[in-house]
Order: sequence, then C-alpha cells, then structure tokens
Amino acid sequence: MSDGCGVSNPYAARQDLLQSPRTMATVVHAIVADKYGPNPEIYDWEPLTMCMELKADFQVDANPAVMDRWCAIQTLMSSDAFFTRIDAFLSICNTFSNGEPSFSAFSPVTLEEVAWGVAEAAMNRDMLPFSPTIREYVRLICRRNGYESGEFPPILDAVFDKKPKLSAVKEGLVHENNSAVLQRYLRDNAKDVQAQFDSLADLRNVDDQLLRKGLLRALDWNMLDKAQ
Repeated sequence: MSDGCGVSNPYAARQDLLQSPRTMATVVHAIVADKYGPNPEIYDWEPLTMCMELKADFQVDANPAVMDRWCAIQTLMSSDAFFTRIDAFLSICNTFSNGEPSFSAFSPVTLEEVAWGVAEAAMNRDMLPFSPTIREYVRLICRRNGYESGEFPPILDAVFDKKPKLSAVKEGLVHENNSAVLQRYLRDNAKDVQAQFDSLADLRNVDDQLLRKGLLRALDWNMLDKAQ
C-alpha cells in the first residue's frame, strides 16, 4: 500500500490493526512481539510506555480497545492469574471478546465469551490447571445455558482437565456438540483472527506458541465453514 505519493508504507497493515477496535488480542500480541520481542520484559511495560512506543514506531495512536487487549495479554503472559483468580479470568474473557475490561469478580460473562477467552489463552501460552472456583463458575454458566454435566461444550474441556491440552481446545473449536450460537461465535472470531494474520504476511519474531504449535493452522477456512 502506498501513501498516495507512490511511496510504499510497510506499516500500513499494522497501522490499520492498531487503530481498529476489532483487532483481536492474539493479533495485537503478535504485532508487539514481532516489533519488540522476543523480550519477556514487554509484559511488564506500563500501558502508557507501550502506547508511546507504538506511536513512535508506527505513527498511530493505538485504539483504546487495542490497549485494553494488550493489557489483558500482559496479565495472561506474566502470571497464572487467568487460571487461578476468578476476577482475572472474567476480566480477560470480557476484554478478549469486547475490548473492555471489567474488574468486578461478579461481572457476568457469557458462555461464548468464556469459550473464546479459553481459546485465545491457548493461542498465546501453555495452559495451566484452572482453580476450583473458576471451574465451578464455568460449570454454572454451562448449566444455565442448558448443558448437562458431562455434556459441556468441548471447547471448555481444558477448564476441567487437570492437565489442559492444546489439542482439546483446537478440536473444541469445531466440535459438533457446540450449540449453533456458540459455534457461530467461535467461527466468526476465529475467522477474524485468521484474516487479520493474513494481512501481516511478513511477521518474523512471533512467539512459538502462536504459530508452530498449530492452533492457528487448525483454523483454516474449510474446517470453519464446515462448522456452520
């Protein structure tokens, strides 16, 4: 893409994504990791520092939803809070889906938001066992959505496993036991992730967890289209 004067702008795709409230957390993570990583210190940067660095390097003001999703990624990557604290779990699930964090332990999340929060967590880091409090909360949400014990959406198997597996999350994204509403939500979000990554063909320093372990490769168009 050129700037109107015939000069190609190598950052055009990144600029568009950084300014869009719809850019997914995993894609924000990839942009940041590609520019400043691999460097675990980025997960400790103050939000204002990251915002200023992005503006200096990409000449744009990052959208507030992008920054909120980055802050959720920081919490996910730098601690076990997503897996052990109900307030962090709910806040991150809210932010991954809506771009707006909620810091109340009692702020409700939908079944779809929980499922997508677990999916994006698996795209970005190794999974850890979830605390009994989080398991019970997710169990309650499933029951309120008409699921009986033992028949919960497979995407949430990782919440109840003692040793959560990436493969279970991958398979759960397109499992036939998902309700139509849940499957549509997961499919649409997964397609957004893939489309956004497709616009960033020159990524170099993306963390191993994002690409080599195969979760994103599982989100191919044919597989997702079959799950309509």
